[in-house]
Amino acid sequence: MLSHPMKRFRRALLIASLFAATTGSVAACGEEGISVPENERAAAAIFKENCSGCHTLSVAGTQGSTTNIRTREYKDGPNFDQRHVSVNCALYAIRNGGFSSGPMPQNIITGDDAKLVAEFLQKYSKPEEGDIPDCPATQ
Repeated sequence: MLSHPMKRFRRALLIASLFAATTGSVAACGEEGISVPENERAAAAIFKENCSGCHTLSVAGTQGSTTNIRTREYKDGPNFDQRHVSVNCALYAIRNGGFSSGPMPQNIITGDDAKLVAEFLQKYSKPEEGDIPDCPATQ
């Protein structure tokens, strides 16, 4: 019990502000959605379901990586709004759990879904001028 009970007005104001803060944070979840043509939504949905915790790609509505090195976490993967990836590079990373033995699980996506996501990443990750280089690890 509080040593100095709150006045009713202050208590109501506190409850209202807590409710508003909670409601606002819940409403903010999922505001950013998939913004690709209908025929590519399957790939975006697979990416969002399997990769959104660690990778950012705005067209898929994901925000899993950080751009600030000071707030970076171990699980933060590449931000595909800032980094381009080829199909071969994406498939290598999906099969082998990334390139740096980080927390990405091997074969997180398999089969046709992996190829679909790799093609989706090549198309929608940050465009790179000129030819798309192959991954160093696959050469």
